[in-house]
Amino acid sequence: MDNNVLVVVGMHRSGTSLLTQWLYKCGLNVGNDLVGPSTGNEDGHFEDTDFFELHRQTLREQELPDNGFIHHSLDKLTNRQKYKLELLIDKKNSLQHQWGWKDPRTCLFLPFYRQLIPHAKYIVIWRSYNVVVSSLINRIYNLDVHEVETKKGLFKSLRNNTRRNRFKESLCKEHCEDFLKIWITYNEAILNHLKQLSSYSALIVEHSALLANNQVIFKHLSSQWNFDLDYYNLQDIYKEKLVSKVIDIDKYISDKSLLTHAKQVEEALFKASNFHH
Repeated sequence: MDNNVLVVVGMHRSGTSLLTQWLYKCGLNVGNDLVGPSTGNEDGHFEDTDFFELHRQTLREQELPDNGFIHHSLDKLTNRQKYKLELLIDKKNSLQHQWGWKDPRTCLFLPFYRQLIPHAKYIVIWRSYNVVVSSLINRIYNLDVHEVETKKGLFKSLRNNTRRNRFKESLCKEHCEDFLKIWITYNEAILNHLKQLSSYSALIVEHSALLANNQVIFKHLSSQWNFDLDYYNLQDIYKEKLVSKVIDIDKYISDKSLLTHAKQVEEALFKASNFHH
């Protein structure tokens, strides 16, 4: 296979949409039909619906939630499921000499993609567990508050600001530990994947270092990985206002060993990174 394939890898809410939007602006084909905008992703998710739907279908077939919010990677696929992945890759290769895709659920499928696309390049973007879990909580909060405001006109007075805070507190108590386990699952899957690759095949960037290093990353894509792209300044699409407020989630984690585990994973990601803050 002489196609040049770039896989964007990262946990949900880790900056994969921003990174893929930038690659799209630079001229990389990341899919002909892309998932549109939503709360928390005003500019769109930049997910190829072919991979998006196939990943979701595969998860459902394995009786798992199709959003990919699970506590383990996929141990195995059926022959039929592998064949569908292979067919999709063959289809993309037949249409484009260079192409890529992004879907956070890709993290759960990495061992299979290593087999199916042995010469693929991987660009990994990651964020600290505190930032990602906070973003996931804030996303649920914003969706629920928007729904309530639309239907009932609540949460508007100063008195209801207290209600808002209590509501967010309840979300933290309900979801933080679960989201932390998911963060660990995804980022351990990334680290395990990186161990199987040559250093030539992967670039790892911490989200906070992306903006300052986008020119260097572009140069690597062009000169080292031979992607035929046109530089687009990431500054032109980066929106500071979309960065959600970080919550101190540690106090909501009852199993403190999870925090130790997460910090170890975070340290390993930091050490593996080509670019970090």
